[in-house]
Amino acid sequence: MALRVGPAAEGVDAVAYVAGKKEGLDWLREKAGKAARLVVELGDFRGEAEETVLVYREEVPHRLVLAGAGGDEWYGDAERLRVGVAAAVRAARRIKNVKSLGVVVDPRLVAAAAGAGGGETWAWEQALVAADMANYVYSLRSKTEKPHTLDEIVVEAPSEEPLRTAKAIAEAVRIARDIANAPPERMNPERLEEKAREIAKSYGLDITVLHRGELESLGMGGILGVGKGSDVEPRLIILRYSGGPRRVAVVGKAVTFDSGGLDLKPPQYMLEMKFDKSGGAAAIGAVVAAAALRLPFEVVALVPAVENLPSGRSYKPLDVLDMYNGLTVEVGNTDAEGRLILADALAYAAEKYKPELMIDMATLTGAAVVALGNHAAALMGNNEDLVKAVEEAAWRAGEPAWRLPMWPVYAKQLESKTADTNNIGGRWAGAITAAKFLEKFVGDTPWAHLDIAGVAWVQENGPKKPYYEHGATGWGVRTFVELLRARAKA
Repeated sequence: MALRVGPAAEGVDAVAYVAGKKEGLDWLREKAGKAARLVVELGDFRGEAEETVLVYREEVPHRLVLAGAGGDEWYGDAERLRVGVAAAVRAARRIKNVKSLGVVVDPRLVAAAAGAGGGETWAWEQALVAADMANYVYSLRSKTEKPHTLDEIVVEAPSEEPLRTAKAIAEAVRIARDIANAPPERMNPERLEEKAREIAKSYGLDITVLHRGELESLGMGGILGVGKGSDVEPRLIILRYSGGPRRVAVVGKAVTFDSGGLDLKPPQYMLEMKFDKSGGAAAIGAVVAAAALRLPFEVVALVPAVENLPSGRSYKPLDVLDMYNGLTVEVGNTDAEGRLILADALAYAAEKYKPELMIDMATLTGAAVVALGNHAAALMGNNEDLVKAVEEAAWRAGEPAWRLPMWPVYAKQLESKTADTNNIGGRWAGAITAAKFLEKFVGDTPWAHLDIAGVAWVQENGPKKPYYEHGATGWGVRTFVELLRARAKA
């Protein structure tokens, strides 16, 4: 798909005008022609969020889409801009004969978004990325018709300056979504390593993969324990982009399929467990974005990749695992596996790479979904400045995160009579006790944890946005970009 900047009405099959409520309707009356003016005056388009109307007219292009950005339904003006542009793309995709779409945006939407996020160029980047995300489909159909997507989207921006950045971010998000969406037999730990090697070659990244022998010699009992039940060996995939002297680590959980292990999940809960690799997918997308944007950091992405399956070799409840940092962990539940593989990766990253900051992203707990639903990630960490910076970056990116407390008292729920710690803390405050478990493995490294279980893919109650049709969202890639860009400016 070609994403470009230029005159929106030239050589396209349809043109879309994106406006919000009230003043946006006045702009439409003036700019979008007689047909649009009539629709607005009849009250058939009001600029509501995600509202779209298709109009046929005599002028070329004959198809005109009116798309609404709404008022205050979404969190912030940048999100209004994204939603309006994405709604226009989704509306155009519903018309099979439309292969190319031009998009014109009310300048006031762009100006408001610019004030919220970091300038007009940044606002246009957000519009372009949203357009691409709304045009994304993951489909393996071979005999039936695939969902319709556009061949070209032309956004009428004042310059081409935002285009390169937007394309880089959009491509990184697509990579993350493709990995997370892939069926488990097509993206098991071995296939994920193959994919990571392809990505490393394409983007000039260094890659190291630690297999069973290295994991055993390093004492990574968490990764080895969780992966014991599968015929596919576990591994730790490390991708590195060298863009500057300052080092940042991003760790992503990649349980390529999670059955729960011997603490087996009910069948209906397994139907979405290919998405349990979404954190690892986002970490890979994050390092790709850093490389494509040439951000002035060394970014190390660590992705522990396992399958959590039941067999005669599986790790068991009440097993005690010896972890990389020397702690012993009693297994209270084999379905609390993500924190075990993350723990080894975090401890290794902190000791070997000594980053100035460390982020992890993981579909870690159902408790985060209970607390926040499908509209925000849960955010915790050990460093106030870093947690605040991640929170601000997440909101700028349109991937909101909500902070949960990390009071020391929560760690008491993890106490074990047999080992240094248990891997679960009971039913209550499950998202927090999972983070308190991870905290034991990061040492003094400034660290932030994003529990993306509710937002990593489109579930029954969301996140429902016009740039997420179904499947994986790529949540976390754009937040990481915003975090590093802000840090580079500072």
